[in-house]
Amino acid sequence: AVKSIFQCSTLLAHTLQRTKMRLASSEPDFQQPLVSDEGGEGTRVYHTRRGTVRRSVTAVMEQVKVHRKQIFVGGALVGALLGVVGLIGLVQVSPPNSGFADLICGQRKFNYKDIQHYSAETKNLVAVNFGGWLCLEDWFFSGSVGRYVSTPPNLPRGQGACLPPLLTGPLDKPWASEGELVHRLVESNGSQWAADVFKAHRETFISNEDYKELNDLGIKSVRIPLSWAIFADELARIDPEIYGQHDPETDTAIVPDPYYKDEIKQATVPRSWLRKQLDLASAQGLRVVLDMHNMPGGSSDGTYSGIWPLPPKFWTENVRIGHGNVSLQQVGLWLNGALVKWVESLEELLAKGTIWGLCMINEPAHLSAMEGHSWATEDDVLNYVESYTKLFRDSTLPKRGVRLYVQIIETAFDNFNARVPDWYHKTFTDEERGTWAVMARHYYTAWNPACNGLIEAGGGYQCDGSIDKITGLLRDCIYQFAGEFNSLFPSPDLRAVTEWSLGTSADANIACTNTDVLRAVFEANVDAFGILHEEGLGVIEPYFWTWRMPHGPKFQPGWSLKYFSGLTSKESQNSNARCLIGDWAMEDPLGASAMSLAEAVPANSTFGARSHLVSSLI
Repeated sequence: AVKSIFQCSTLLAHTLQRTKMRLASSEPDFQQPLVSDEGGEGTRVYHTRRGTVRRSVTAVMEQVKVHRKQIFVGGALVGALLGVVGLIGLVQVSPPNSGFADLICGQRKFNYKDIQHYSAETKNLVAVNFGGWLCLEDWFFSGSVGRYVSTPPNLPRGQGACLPPLLTGPLDKPWASEGELVHRLVESNGSQWAADVFKAHRETFISNEDYKELNDLGIKSVRIPLSWAIFADELARIDPEIYGQHDPETDTAIVPDPYYKDEIKQATVPRSWLRKQLDLASAQGLRVVLDMHNMPGGSSDGTYSGIWPLPPKFWTENVRIGHGNVSLQQVGLWLNGALVKWVESLEELLAKGTIWGLCMINEPAHLSAMEGHSWATEDDVLNYVESYTKLFRDSTLPKRGVRLYVQIIETAFDNFNARVPDWYHKTFTDEERGTWAVMARHYYTAWNPACNGLIEAGGGYQCDGSIDKITGLLRDCIYQFAGEFNSLFPSPDLRAVTEWSLGTSADANIACTNTDVLRAVFEANVDAFGILHEEGLGVIEPYFWTWRMPHGPKFQPGWSLKYFSGLTSKESQNSNARCLIGDWAMEDPLGASAMSLAEAVPANSTFGARSHLVSSLI
């Protein structure tokens, strides 16, 4: 680069020198007389050097034209060199450990500082999920045309377009759930290819840089959703040939779902590799909640179930592989017990307090209370919770500071408020509820028509409305939820919101993306939880859904805390050939302009879920 700059500089110097010589040797050049209106016909004006200057300029332009490529390259290199020198100078004068915030500018720097402030003031008010990492949802990987949060039931083909870095697309058709994707990869290119795709995704989606960024933000806790396949070797009890041939510590093996054995497959998660990830989290002072996000046969009706769009069978059916008349619920308890035993073996991490809690099953029987759904009962859910609670209660974990997050969702009950709080207080003692049992709920404004925000009319507010009015409406909604949560599960009960977001609509095409509105949503959520803490009612520990979503660009503003904080400025903001969509992709796959949002997008949790559920039952 220096050599090229020198050559181009020399060329310019020689050109200028030749021009100077031409000027010195040129004779005066008289032009034809010009007649001036003011001076009359006899007045003549002479320009003695005009021709010389013209010829000199022409000579310079000819030289520049001949050597324009070298001159352009030289100029670019000079600019680049000056830029590098400037950056080196900035590094030299910058204070050490200045943090990631120094790389962020504009409005998102305020967001970054907001997160740091709330994290510091409350010690644990802003926590985060690592969604889309070890338990997949199709919309996380839907590319440029992904539209719906939690793909609706009337789009059963799904929205999944890729799984980078190996599976970049375009695919012949989209995938709907993790189990369907694994099965298709095996059918098309074999088990090793499927294992390689998932291994590459898991090893790149979350890196040590992410743990460092969370530390700099002041975040203390991370919830990691897991596929049941991390403990697939437990199913060797029913078929050792299928589930007992891989090394669960080191192998990414492909195993079938024990019920949907011909349609659904899973890729196991090597436990030694996961242990290393926990070590990275621990090194940054982070606490981890391990969350069993799905179950064999499907325990919920959603894309995260692993079997979607097939109907859930976990609550009613037996395995269809191997020997023995074993229910899927029993298999689930084997998996829960394996999780407990594995965590008990993590002596060093337990001593450091890294393992903050366990969630044995996420959103059990989600949407089973909807009209026409008969695949689970309220008793099924509560009885299962009691069974896994016994496994945890009888372990060493309660005495070692590990919490049990009892996640129960409203969409599995006709009347959550009338049934669950009374059961909860009878199932857990005052001491348990104040030390290790945590009532965990999910809360999203996106599904509540009274509290959501749209770019068009018809929601709780419009994105371009008065920010003061938007803030007031949001505070009313969220304080109502937080206050009700506290009244139903009063102190000494421990409480958590293990999923919440900034998403203002489940349809990304009409959701708010303006920074001031999203910051208002953020502050309304954490203020409600924080003020309740200040009033001595006990903090509602919240986990943002989710951390990063690079392959679902439309969803990032409302659903990626990393994006909201400005840290994605270091990443590409487009697919960059990492998630190419196929010719099946459409901007409006449901013709949603002709249908209501409630019809297009299913309810998910809490107020949104409850209002949708009530309207459907009416």
